[in-house]
Amino acid sequence: MRADLAALTPEALAAMANVGLVKRAQREIEAGQGPKVHEEANGAVVATFPDGISTRLLPGKALKDTPCGCGAKTVCRHRIAAVLAYAAMAGTETRPPWEISPEELLVWLGERAPLVDAAEAAGVEVELGTNPPIARFSGCTVRFLAGADLAHARCDCATTRCAHVPLAVRAFQRLSVEDRARGAGHVRLGPPPKPTIPAAMLAGVEGLLGRTLARGLADARGLAQAREEVRAQLNEYPWLDGLIEDLEAQREAWEIRSALHDAGEVRRLLAEGWARLRAARGGGEPATLLGLGEPLEVPLDRARLLSLGARLLAAGTARALEVLFWDGATVVSWSVAIPDKVDPASMIAVAGTPLAVMAGGQVLSRHLVRLARRTIEIRRGKDTTVIPQRGAWGDIPAPFGFPGPSALLADEVGRPPSFLRPRARTAALRIVATNGGVQGLSWSPGRQTLSGWIEDDGARLRVERAHEWFAPGAIAALAEALPSARYVSGWLRESRGGRVLEPIAVVTDRVVIPDLAPAAPIPALPIAAPEAPDVLGDALGRLESALDALAQDGVLSARIPPLAPALEHVGLRAMAAIYSRLEAARAAGDLGEATKAFADAAISVALARA
Repeated sequence: MRADLAALTPEALAAMANVGLVKRAQREIEAGQGPKVHEEANGAVVATFPDGISTRLLPGKALKDTPCGCGAKTVCRHRIAAVLAYAAMAGTETRPPWEISPEELLVWLGERAPLVDAAEAAGVEVELGTNPPIARFSGCTVRFLAGADLAHARCDCATTRCAHVPLAVRAFQRLSVEDRARGAGHVRLGPPPKPTIPAAMLAGVEGLLGRTLARGLADARGLAQAREEVRAQLNEYPWLDGLIEDLEAQREAWEIRSALHDAGEVRRLLAEGWARLRAARGGGEPATLLGLGEPLEVPLDRARLLSLGARLLAAGTARALEVLFWDGATVVSWSVAIPDKVDPASMIAVAGTPLAVMAGGQVLSRHLVRLARRTIEIRRGKDTTVIPQRGAWGDIPAPFGFPGPSALLADEVGRPPSFLRPRARTAALRIVATNGGVQGLSWSPGRQTLSGWIEDDGARLRVERAHEWFAPGAIAALAEALPSARYVSGWLRESRGGRVLEPIAVVTDRVVIPDLAPAAPIPALPIAAPEAPDVLGDALGRLESALDALAQDGVLSARIPPLAPALEHVGLRAMAAIYSRLEAARAAGDLGEATKAFADAAISVALARA
């Protein structure tokens, strides 16, 4: 029996060709127009169709390289139907990729073995999942569509016969038995990472952050040369480069009085910068903290992007739509600007398809580029199509997909705070199965917020969405869809009383994108009970406002209120002590100590909100 063919699921075949061809082949088989198949002694599977066309599936060959009488040079419906018909009668279990022996791999590699050895010797990190077998590298993903059969292993990078497939096999071979049973693991191939990061680079970034704080963002234009000098050292550290770029964007927004400027974001960026530098000096992993080794741009081969929802964003009158996709390995985002007075749902942006259809469907394309911050570019080309989806999100693994709130909340325990995680725009997206819909929907007229909860095994996750003028139909669409939801996707954030999921898509019998729903009145809902005063939250908010003023106008120049007694009164003694240090340093004109105290305070309040 050909275990490699028996293991090829319809989803795996769709990844090799497209969903339309698979569905056509399935319909023909169901209608009795499928092939008759038999296996020859040499392992070749021969399929003969009613119209006389014959297909031979040769062992050790990828489907596109096997001969078919129709003459197609790519994976055709005949090859797909032959695999489906054979798999239906085979019923064999396939070997997993970690059972490939080193000898088998060496034979398959042939003359390429030294190139793969060299790639391993340079050191590479691999995240592994076992169900289905998948290996994630920093810039691409390898999928084993037929288990241990290497002819059907597929990498989404655009390099022909790349080194990622054999590296993935080696990583699986070194995966521990415990991690295989758990379904996921991490393996480093090659030597350990360099134990040190250039001290001059860290000092340069720290100096730039200090000078920005000393001047205040409102007076930071004169640091342009210093910024460029520092960024020239950050080619290998995209997280730090992106942080400085975001600070500059905030400065430019402030200068033109744009609604994109956010004083709180400036304070958060400064806190993130110092936190990453301190953790790196403390021996933290450079890849996670600074983005070391993260490719800035990776062209993808034929890829399938499964939409997980979309979110409208607005700054002043400017609007944009961000669509979140699962690319088979991670969550990526794609953004498009929405012109003034244009309905975003009906706007055509990709493959002649309205955004409402694209945001609730899936994109198949050969013209994709994945960027370092997990964003996607969809470049012009004829091989891009948009097709529907059924909302089958159950196979999306952690840290994005979860079978319920208990699994999600357990996964969050022990994870680093958000400002020390990879700087991916999509890092906070979560997909949660509801197991009975979202319960307890209520409406808060004062806060203009819809809320409910998902519950399982005693764990409860709050679902909450505020009304926004630029998405006038979102609340009504959510109120209708959430009670019968099978899955909810959204941004996970920390709020008073625990973590909150802000929904951007709901799967019922279809995929609902609330931000693209037509304007509708909010239905009658139970009124939410008024919330008790948040004494700690108010104190943290006053501290954040004071730090925002320092970041905006300069750490020695800005005027801030005396907050230490108020922080002490609500039990925030450590923060009160830091604030007292900050006030004393400002009074003495000690820029170095004031900068250090600001960093301590900003990191502390970020941790309190994490």
